[in-house]
Amino acid sequence: MSPTTPRARTARSAPEAPARRGRPSRRADIFSAALRLFRERGFHATSINDIGDAAGVAGTAVYSHFATKQDVLAEAIREGAVRIGAGLKEALADESEGADAALESLVRAYVRVVLENADMNACYVLEARNLETDVRHPLVRSERLLRDGFRRRLLDVRPELSNDQARTMVQMAIFAVVALCVHRNRIERDALVEQATSFVLGALHSPVPNTNP
Repeated sequence: MSPTTPRARTARSAPEAPARRGRPSRRADIFSAALRLFRERGFHATSINDIGDAAGVAGTAVYSHFATKQDVLAEAIREGAVRIGAGLKEALADESEGADAALESLVRAYVRVVLENADMNACYVLEARNLETDVRHPLVRSERLLRDGFRRRLLDVRPELSNDQARTMVQMAIFAVVALCVHRNRIERDALVEQATSFVLGALHSPVPNTNP
């Protein structure tokens, strides 16, 4: 997911149906239920009727808000990327901190926003391959921008690293955080943010083995 994700196109998405008077739209309920089921069961194992049941509506009601099941998945990933982008924009733009503090702020902001959107991130990790190419391509490009932002901050702290070493360390750190979204965790959110932030910073500051003979 990316701090600067372009708005991915969700082909064939149906416009949200207006809510009936006195009866609010169920779109948010349907969206949340779909994300939860995609995370727990997987995309292919989840039917439209399953989503409707979990949201407390008839399966056919899902089509009032989303044209296809893939549209739900595409919007989940796009929305997760937008939220992560909003959460990281300030941390990436702040040039007032020293290099160490700036890296820590970025890592903590990333960890928090990823964990606050765990269902969306789990969908991305587990189900992005089920997206059409025109939806997936902007997200791949945005991931690259995220990794580059992390890499620059890391190199400010550790200029002795090569670009390849820094890129690899950042990629491992990002995967470690996103992996926390795949399975439910019983640790309280703030405590988990601090634990994960400490782990990632420790990994980013770890020595790189000398592989030269």
